[in-house]
Amino acid sequence: MKIMFLSLLLSVPIAQSDKVMQLYEASTRYYESQKYDSAVIVGEKALPLLQQKGMKDEEAEELSILSVCCMRQSDYDKALRYAKACNKLDHKSGDVERISSSLNTIGSIYVAAKQPKEGLKYLQQALQYAEQTGINSRIALTCGSLSETEFALHHSDEALRYIDRAIDLERKEGREAKLRIRLAQKATILAGIGRKQEAIETFDSIIPYFRTTSNYQSLAISLNKAGQTLLDMSNAKGISTNEKENKERRATEYFRESAKLCRNMDNPYNEMQARRGLYQALWTLNPDSSRIELEAFNLLKDSLYNNASAETLARYNAEFGVDELQEENTSVRRSRTCIAIVGAILLLVAIALVIRQRKLTALQRKRLGEVSMTLDELRQRYENLTATDENGHPYDVLSEQDKDFLTKTMSTITEQLEENRVNVDELASALAMSTSQFRRRLSALTGETPQSYITNIRMQKARHLLDTHSELTVLEVALQCGYDDQSSFTRAFKRFFGITPSEYLQRSN
Repeated sequence: MKIMFLSLLLSVPIAQSDKVMQLYEASTRYYESQKYDSAVIVGEKALPLLQQKGMKDEEAEELSILSVCCMRQSDYDKALRYAKACNKLDHKSGDVERISSSLNTIGSIYVAAKQPKEGLKYLQQALQYAEQTGINSRIALTCGSLSETEFALHHSDEALRYIDRAIDLERKEGREAKLRIRLAQKATILAGIGRKQEAIETFDSIIPYFRTTSNYQSLAISLNKAGQTLLDMSNAKGISTNEKENKERRATEYFRESAKLCRNMDNPYNEMQARRGLYQALWTLNPDSSRIELEAFNLLKDSLYNNASAETLARYNAEFGVDELQEENTSVRRSRTCIAIVGAILLLVAIALVIRQRKLTALQRKRLGEVSMTLDELRQRYENLTATDENGHPYDVLSEQDKDFLTKTMSTITEQLEENRVNVDELASALAMSTSQFRRRLSALTGETPQSYITNIRMQKARHLLDTHSELTVLEVALQCGYDDQSSFTRAFKRFFGITPSEYLQRSN
C-alpha cells in the first residue's frame, strides 16, 4: 500500500505548485510517523522543485528532514550534505534558532558516525546560538546532544553536567516527553561509568512511558541500552547462576522488542544493535536461536558496511568557520585545495575498497562456518524460548497453540517448496487465516515478515541440498527451493550467505 501510494504521488500529472506542496507535506508526514525510507524518497523529489520555486524556508525545512532521516538510516555522508546545506540557508536567514538547530544536527551526525571530536565543535557553536534565543527547550536539546558527545569522548563529569542542566530545563518547562528522553540519556551515562543499578532503574521507569507514546525511536534506543546494561550486569563477578539467567532473559525481551520496532521504522543501525544483543543474551539460554540472531546481525552489518557512508565523512572534517574562510580565498588557492581534496578522496576510496574486500571475505568464511542448521533444527528454533514473570520465574514464551501454528506454518512451506511454489496468500489460506492475520501473528511470534521467514527456510534447504546431493545442478536446487529460474535463486543465495551457490560448492569441494 505504501509503495502504491508513493507511485501515485510521484507519477500523477498535477499543477507544479500543487505537486511541490503535496510532496513537501507528504515527506513531512512520513518523517513525523518515522517512515524514514518513504520520507527520503518523497523529500528528494520535493527538494529540487522547492529550489526551482525559490521557496527558501520550505527548502531549509526539507533539507533538515532529509538530514535527520538519512542519519536514522545510517547514511551519514548524505545526512551531512543535507545538514550543511540547511545550515548555509539558515545563516543567510539570520534566524539564530534555526542556525542553532542545523548546527545541532550536524554535530549529532558526526557523533553518530563515531567522530565525536568533530561533532563537539558544531555542538558548542549550537549552544552559543541557543543561548542567544533564550528558549529553554532549544538550550535543553543542545545540552542533551553535548552530553552524549562529551560521554563519547569519555568526559563523564562534563556529560553529567550538561544532562543535569537539560533535565532541569525540561522539568521547568513541564515537557514530560522530552524529560523522559533526557533521563534516558542520563541512564546511558550512568551505565557507562559503572552505576549500572541506577541506570537500569531509570530505564525501567521511562520505558513504560515510551510505550504509551509514538516515540518509537527513543523506545527502541532505550530498550537496547537497557538490554546491554542487563547483559553487563549478568557478567559481573560473584553473580549467581539464577540471577545471571534472569538478567539475560530480561535483556532478551528488551532486545527482541527493539528489533521489531527498528525493522518497522526502517532503522538498520539500531536493529543491528538489537540483533547483536539477542545473539549475546541467547548464547547460553538457546544456542540455536543465538545463531539465527548472529546471522541476522551479520546481514545487517554487511548491508551497512556496503554503504560505506561513515568512511566518506573525512571529506567534511572542516568546521563551519573554516568553511566560511575558504569561501574568501582566491580562485588559485581554491583550485589547489580542490586538487588536494580530490587526491585525498581517491586515496581514501582505494583504501576503503581494499579493506571492504578483506572484511567481506572474512565475513563470508565466518557465515559458512556458522550456518549449520538443518530444517528440523530450524523447525524447533523457538521451542525453548522462555521469559520471566513478575517474580522472576521462567515460563514458556510460546503457548502450545503458538507452537502448533509455527509447526503447521513450517510444514505448509515445506510442502509448497516441494511443489515448486511459494505463496503467502495460499499459505495463510491453508492455515484458515486471512493474509493480514497470518502476517500479524507470524511477526508477533518470530519478529520476522512472512517473506523473510520463507527465505530463511528456502536458504537452509538450498544449503542442505548442495551439501548432500552433489548430483543436482544449481538450477535443480533452485527449482526444489521454489524459485522459477537460476538467476533469482543465485541472487537470493548471495544476499543471504555472501557468496553464490557455485562458489559455495567450490569451497565445499
